Amino acid sequence: MLTSLIFTFSSANAQSRHFKNRQPELCVYANAQSRHFKKPQPKLGAGVKAGLNYTSQYTSSASTVDFKNIIGINVGAYCNYFLLYFLAIQPELMLSGRGSHWKNQYYNAKDVLTYIDLPILIKYQPVKLFNIHAGPQFGYLVSAMQTDFGNNLKTNIMDYYYKFDLGLAFGVEANFPLNFNLTVRYVLGLNTATTGSQYTEAWKNKFLQISLVYRLLGR
Repeated sequence: MLTSLIFTFSSANAQSRHFKNRQPELCVYANAQSRHFKKPQPKLGAGVKAGLNYTSQYTSSASTVDFKNIIGINVGAYCNYFLLYFLAIQPELMLSGRGSHWKNQYYNAKDVLTYIDLPILIKYQPVKLFNIHAGPQFGYLVSAMQTDFGNNLKTNIMDYYYKFDLGLAFGVEANFPLNFNLTVRYVLGLNTATTGSQYTEAWKNKFLQISLVYRLLGR
């Protein structure tokens, strides 16, 4: 019995000495982890982007017009500022194409519109490689051309559309190595784009936007 107690006491002392010897290693590991999570992240970012818009138009009510998608381009730049580690505000300045190929019982035409867009987005980035974003987009019309497929005539139709366009933008973005990002975004027009001078129905813009981004600064 006495021998058993002595053996148990010796084992407990050995385990205690082993744990005390491990304490410095554990502290070093904890400090390394703490430094990793406290590593400062850049708050300011900027970059350039370009891609394609898969764009069309729509009406809020039943329509006699059949809208089909056309392809436009997008090109521009952005900057962002992280208010928190995972939350940023991101304004962009874009040149963006939209419009549609539309038909009714009288016409078969394509309206090609070019806007200067200013999206102001809130970006939520819970991890380094991925973010989601949403916000208003303000557009200013700089060009509007129509191709009439019935007689192959091209016409300036700036009078058919309002200068200003308002939309809601929302999308996702993947961050890749070598400073490249891929953004997929949908923009839904909120206000009427057409003036009513030629189109009796109120048309609105909508488009899917895919852009390749190069990060010049930040994350």
